[in-house]
Amino acid sequence: MPPREEFPTKGLEGAPSNDIGWHFGTPVPNVKGNIVCKLCGKVLKGGITRFKEHIAHKTGNVAPCPNVTGVIRESMMNVLKESNTKKIDKKRRKDDFLSQLREEEDENEEFIDEISAIRQATRERRSSQGSSIPTESEFTLRGAILELVRSKSTKQPKVSDSFLKSFRQKIGEAISKFLIYERLPFQLASSPWLYNLIQVSTEVGQGVKLPTPYEVSDVYLESEYQRVRNWVNGLKTHWKELGATLICDVDVSSVRSRDAEFYYSSLDSVVEEIGENYIVQIVTHNEAAIKAAGKKLMLKRKHLYWTSCAAHCLDLCLEDIGKRPSVAKVLDEAKKVTCFIYNHTWTVGLIKKYTQGKQILQPALTRFATHFIQLEEITRQKQGLRELVFYN
Repeated sequence: MPPREEFPTKGLEGAPSNDIGWHFGTPVPNVKGNIVCKLCGKVLKGGITRFKEHIAHKTGNVAPCPNVTGVIRESMMNVLKESNTKKIDKKRRKDDFLSQLREEEDENEEFIDEISAIRQATRERRSSQGSSIPTESEFTLRGAILELVRSKSTKQPKVSDSFLKSFRQKIGEAISKFLIYERLPFQLASSPWLYNLIQVSTEVGQGVKLPTPYEVSDVYLESEYQRVRNWVNGLKTHWKELGATLICDVDVSSVRSRDAEFYYSSLDSVVEEIGENYIVQIVTHNEAAIKAAGKKLMLKRKHLYWTSCAAHCLDLCLEDIGKRPSVAKVLDEAKKVTCFIYNHTWTVGLIKKYTQGKQILQPALTRFATHFIQLEEITRQKQGLRELVFYN
């Protein structure tokens, strides 16, 4: 086996194959696919690829080797990535080759059909004339067949991948400019409504004018509102059998007063609009004013049941747990670690190197959940962080 901080570049002599992985493992006699790790002594099943995943700490299929160094682990991971890239490229070239064969077969069938049609026309003309002597028109048809053969033997250029890439670049630039200069979220690039817009644009073609702001606000907004109402009315047939849950996320950005009476009137109006007989329960978050409004609504509408949001309850639980002195101390220390790493560009690059590209700071939907997810990720990447500290 090579020294612990060196990674081999050639296969091991006497090994079952020239694979690099045999420098770190030994095949089990008389047991196909089983390999003993030279670093930790663990017996791995599944062949040399699975064993290399053990050395590289690739998660999903096998337990990682506890004794492997960072240099060897990272080098083995690069070997696996390179092998996977070669497999993908080989599959792509195979698919392209098969696709080209199918296209050539289709072209050959069309070519044969064209020649058969020309010959059939020649035979019909000769039989109608009652003579077997080739005429001038028959020589012309034979010349046409020769020209057809010459034209088919030379491959005609098709729409290549380069053209498709240029088309994709044009539409990508147009969409990107729209999102950038209108200061819209980049996530809209994957919106199904944007895809629908492009599809309709290709169907109608050029020459069709875009709608004016007046048409959007006064014509199409009203028609879309009616379409949604019709869709909701169609759902009421299912509500009669299954019931409905009203989940409330009240937008009060333009409202100054947000007391219990305001929430109560908002919830009551929505229940009245949907239909009290359809609603089984109402779910809201745990703000004190909304809790009071929910309890007041249950007094008015006896068969309704108000309940608080489970996700919000868990978030409040995490907030209370984080206030305990022992937990708060750990969270503060974890915050110092992440602040040090993500406040410097060079440390961000190093942490990606030693954690295999994984991020420690992973924002969640709520602030308190983010703290504990961050702590969990630090625990998972403990070995990589230790190697980062001893980085020379």
